[in-house]
Amino acid sequence: MKSNNIILATLLLFFISLEIFIALNFVAKQKDIRQSRTEIYASLIELQNQIGYVGLIHNFKNAILRPNEPSYRENAFENYRIAKLLLSKFERQGALILGELNMQDTRNMLSAYNEHLLSLPELLDKEMTTHELDQFLRYNDEPSHIEITLAYNKITLTLEALMTDLVERSLKLSLIVLIALLITLVAIVRFFFKEQQHKLNKSNALNIKMEAQKTEMTRSQATLVSIMKDLKKEKQQANTLNKKLINKNKEMEQFIYTVSHDLKSPLVTISAFTQQLKSELLSTLTEKQVHRLTRIIENVKNMESLLTDLLDLSRIVQQTIAISQVNVQTIIEEQCRVLEEAINESNATINITDNLNTVDANPRLFGEALLNLLSNAIRYRNPSVPLVIDIYTQQTLSSTTICVKDNGIGIDPKYHELVFAIFERLSTTDGSGVGLTIVKTIMDKHKGKVLIESTLGSGSCFCLEFPNIDNNKNDDKTVNS
Repeated sequence: MKSNNIILATLLLFFISLEIFIALNFVAKQKDIRQSRTEIYASLIELQNQIGYVGLIHNFKNAILRPNEPSYRENAFENYRIAKLLLSKFERQGALILGELNMQDTRNMLSAYNEHLLSLPELLDKEMTTHELDQFLRYNDEPSHIEITLAYNKITLTLEALMTDLVERSLKLSLIVLIALLITLVAIVRFFFKEQQHKLNKSNALNIKMEAQKTEMTRSQATLVSIMKDLKKEKQQANTLNKKLINKNKEMEQFIYTVSHDLKSPLVTISAFTQQLKSELLSTLTEKQVHRLTRIIENVKNMESLLTDLLDLSRIVQQTIAISQVNVQTIIEEQCRVLEEAINESNATINITDNLNTVDANPRLFGEALLNLLSNAIRYRNPSVPLVIDIYTQQTLSSTTICVKDNGIGIDPKYHELVFAIFERLSTTDGSGVGLTIVKTIMDKHKGKVLIESTLGSGSCFCLEFPNIDNNKNDDKTVNS
């Protein structure tokens, strides 16, 4: 069993690590694409500055207009040299993204201006006027500007396409891994509970057999010695199995607590990353991608709710409870305040009988049990009729019972036992399938019962039966389970 635990825990850690790796890989690649775009834009601006009207063209014009100032011609040559280097750099950067980038029009323009600069002294010696020089050396640089703009736009569109593809692939992988993680966790929990149920059934079968042997012993005094030996043997087997069962239960409770607790942190990380991605990329995401991100967030919230219920169940099973007389009216009012929003949304009417009996229970656990019953009544209501919930008490010499009755969808009698099993749900309505398991566990801790009366389509009545404790004893009692 320990080896199975190690394998299952390793599998969970693998899926969690894979999810985190996908998120970190996406962030790193996104950063690389943005950096590439920034570098290309910077190269483009620098190239345009060296070519434009504060660079080569500017100094070339001034060399014509002010032939007596040779610094303009020298500066123009320097602009030409730097522009050629920047053009080569821009082509290399673009080629890494587009596969190939050849800026021939821009190269032709730079070569033309260079030739004009070289021929300028000879033309000045011919005593041509400034207007004549301007007309003779005029060059149409519009194709070069168009070429640079088109190249930058093409690079930008390619980078945007890469970013979109990266987002889509990352979302698909994250969704697949998350689904695998959820399926694995559910399979693990179901496996352990079935194993424990099997052990419990076997223990019950042995106890039944012991009782049958005791009855048989009273019938025949002649076989007393043989029956006593068999009974002793059966007791030893039962004790051994009970010890194993106790150990297995402790292992299961510790495993549930550890898995539930340790999974909360990575789930928060997954939720935060997904929320951040959705916020940062909202303007670039497709409707399909937004839907996938939303599904991831919803699944994470459902998983967090399930883990919280599992932690509550583990905590209730392990703890020792203190019992005192509880004012049922006060507890009902507290839980109604907790569910105020849900009660208002469902337009529910809650009828509470006057003069409710007090009950011997742990106030916090009693409130939690009542909260689960009220939540179920609201969740599984019949949408075609107004929801009405009646709460009342019944008392005998030995017990006090609190009943929560509704007019909801009801439960088929053949499923009355099944509803208290963990993860069992008879409806597609949202819920973890742990609520009634928690209620039954709380009643077991009080050595009480949870009873159900219901038929399909006619509502349900859940009753919590608490044993009465002798009033002559101390007001506060401690129960160990």
